[in-house]
Amino acid sequence: MMRSNLNYTICNILNPMKQTITLRKATAADASFLAMVVSEALDSDVMECYEAANGVIPADRRQLMAVLESVILHPDTLYTWRHATIAQNAGGEAIGALVAYEGDDYMQRRDTTFSMFSSVMPLQFDVDAMDAETVAGEYYLDSLAVLPSYRGRGVARMLLQSGIDTAHRLNRPAILACAPNNVNAKRLYESLGFRATGMYSLFGHPYWRMVCQ
Repeated sequence: MMRSNLNYTICNILNPMKQTITLRKATAADASFLAMVVSEALDSDVMECYEAANGVIPADRRQLMAVLESVILHPDTLYTWRHATIAQNAGGEAIGALVAYEGDDYMQRRDTTFSMFSSVMPLQFDVDAMDAETVAGEYYLDSLAVLPSYRGRGVARMLLQSGIDTAHRLNRPAILACAPNNVNAKRLYESLGFRATGMYSLFGHPYWRMVCQ
């Protein structure tokens, strides 16, 4: 979990106000924002819809967001708020987040996470057929998303670097998964030192498995 060394700041030169962005540990009060982050990382456009609706979750996304919030508030899931780091603007508004964790108890947490999902709605993939995203001895950067209005300003890089630094302090490699068609993301990951080491199947789709030693 990302619980220390969160004294990163950036001054966004693309913003006329030169707004300072900082990182902090997530709290349970961040659950609704983290629900959007996890959903976005799973290939949703909920953040785009949220901003287009002036900060309102569209009606057709509210059930999923409610389920994700319950998962995030549970202490023993993959996406618990305890695994998250928040990027915030100078006004204290959450603008992005990274969910990252040690891989040692991944399978146990995965079972709990997707049992909670399947008890409410049918899953669109076979959990048992899915490869393990991470294993013992690794630090996995699971879910990353930034509000559309803050993209292109270095926030994602800042969050990723904090995850890499945490992995290195733990003497573990940082691991993440990248969709093959996400060329821009792969380029960003490679610029931070990640290298593709093979493919694996997650959520019914192939992903690059990328490692930063």
